[in-house]
Amino acid sequence: MSMRQLQRIALLIFFFSINFEVYDPFHTNGIFSLSKLTGYIYLLLMMPFIIRITTNDRIKHTLRPIISFFVFLTIVSIAHVNTTSYGFFDFSLFQNIVLFWILLNHEQYEHLILEKGMLSFAFGSVVLALLYNAGIGIDYAGDRVTLFNDNQNNVGIRMSISVIVLLTVVLQNRLQLGKLRYLLLLPVPIMLTLMAESGSRVAFFSFILAFISGGVLFKTKKTWAKILILGIGAFAFLVVWQFLMQIEVLNTRLLLSIEHGDLSERDIIWQRLLPLIRTNPFFGVGKTGYAEFTQIVFGQFTSPHNVFIEVLCLTGIIGLLIYLVFLYRIFISSYHIYKADNLLLPLLLVIPVLGLLLSGQILFVKIGWVIFGYIVGSSITYPQLEVFKKHKSKLVN
Repeated sequence: MSMRQLQRIALLIFFFSINFEVYDPFHTNGIFSLSKLTGYIYLLLMMPFIIRITTNDRIKHTLRPIISFFVFLTIVSIAHVNTTSYGFFDFSLFQNIVLFWILLNHEQYEHLILEKGMLSFAFGSVVLALLYNAGIGIDYAGDRVTLFNDNQNNVGIRMSISVIVLLTVVLQNRLQLGKLRYLLLLPVPIMLTLMAESGSRVAFFSFILAFISGGVLFKTKKTWAKILILGIGAFAFLVVWQFLMQIEVLNTRLLLSIEHGDLSERDIIWQRLLPLIRTNPFFGVGKTGYAEFTQIVFGQFTSPHNVFIEVLCLTGIIGLLIYLVFLYRIFISSYHIYKADNLLLPLLLVIPVLGLLLSGQILFVKIGWVIFGYIVGSSITYPQLEVFKKHKSKLVN
């Protein structure tokens, strides 16, 4: 077996294992997990390739702002080192940036590898849903289901993303899977059930918005075909909506949001972080200062559950602007890919990413970086994309 084949297999297994990101069978308190193991194996196998990497201008164009953000975060963290927290180098974020870079270069020399990786990720979600259906690894926090001690929102958003992937793979068939691809629809009801039982509102809205957007944005050459697709899509949407609304935990949490504006105490966390932002509006307090502040205010390290607020706390307005440039270049890539070749999946995956940005965590979560890699990687084979037409010397640094 060649090194390229081993690298391909390692990537597919790694994507698959992201569904078990916190699964720790040896009870090491997070030191070991299944996805960490497969991720390190993938990085190890890619080491010979890394030495020979020639990163093209498109990849550099996207990497520049996130590398600048990381450097700025590190400098601010050093400036705010304290007795509570002196870990100024964010190794987890650094790993994700390196992974992002490697994934882009992997796509550069093996076309569609990241598309196959996204399908492998969806297969991992299928296995997770089947384990849920069999009653294996299930636990409950209140009335919300989770598996293998993972966060309920993480479980829900993975199901939402994976169903979007499966539907798009079947609809557009870029991987040339033939008629057998319709079998991929069989586990969708179980996956939607698990998504709903997790009680994740961001997962629910991400799926609903992506489903509607996919039907509206899908292009056909014939008007009657478009009308047919919209009709089938509308019927399917009504069936799915009725199915999901019958699941009590999701229905209850949606009603709480609508009637009482319930945000699961996120609004309380945001209010208590405002003094930190007001005091350090331009540069933030870095990872070290944030850890000290949350320890004093909350008694423990606490995530804001909003990436924009988190970035403001860590790096202030300057860091937020740099990070927004990074996001913009990714999102605009997904739009131009859609315009160039009607490729829906990168554009649809922006929806759950926005959900994670607004009410979750993405800086340190593997699925976010995998999606970023897939979106930008998909643009590599499209030289006609307007966003990349400018000469190298004119690219914004």
